[in-house]
Amino acid sequence: MTPTNTISLSPLSPAEQGKITQLYRYLELFSEGSPARHSLFIFAPGADPLNLTGKTQSEDQLLIIDPPSDVSQRFRLGNQVAALFTAEPEGSSVPLLQTVAGGIAHLRIGDHFLDIYSQSHGAIVHLPALGIICGGEFGSDCTVPRLAPGSDGSDELESLRLLARLAKQHRLAFYIPHTGDETSDRVVVMERLAEEVAYLHALRRAVTPLALRGESFEALFGLVENILPRQRRTPVGIAAHRLNVSSLMKTVVPS
Repeated sequence: MTPTNTISLSPLSPAEQGKITQLYRYLELFSEGSPARHSLFIFAPGADPLNLTGKTQSEDQLLIIDPPSDVSQRFRLGNQVAALFTAEPEGSSVPLLQTVAGGIAHLRIGDHFLDIYSQSHGAIVHLPALGIICGGEFGSDCTVPRLAPGSDGSDELESLRLLARLAKQHRLAFYIPHTGDETSDRVVVMERLAEEVAYLHALRRAVTPLALRGESFEALFGLVENILPRQRRTPVGIAAHRLNVSSLMKTVVPS
């Protein structure tokens, strides 16, 4: 993959940090930070939507998967723009694509076809013809999935099973987590997902009895700190682990 600037999605200022990589025609990946955070831009030139008067007008369309919070300031955006988040929305100045939890949406943006698997905590995006999976918080190499509020991990485990099926049963060209390194290696993807399954099972087994015993958060966290896989003991991974322990405690013993 090589950096490109082909469809006017570059940052407004050359001094802005980040890299744009063209994956396919009208499909670009914006990555910034360390560890990298990814946004996928799916572009449809001259989509010709119908306006309210019934007249046809030629307008470009753009769907952004996990846009940066300041996307409108950093990118040149047209009028036909929507955003979709793979996790809880972090705030966006562009309209959100509406989905229904538990449903599957089939969407066409220009030349590209998307399957959107809506979860209670976000969405998984699959472009089967291109072999691209946007796994959101799942399948990272540097952090672990965050539990949704009120979740005991069951929903997240179901998402991991779905991702494993998609990765095994379809062509895989790029697996893109929201945070961390993207990969085209199916074995690497399956190893990451399996590690997260093991982490969530271990988290539930350890936290539940300790929470029921009445341990304080800090005492409990000290006892389960090492459940976090070694390679994911990064600042972002530790922060996610702490949030998971706190969230699971509140689910087991509601205040």
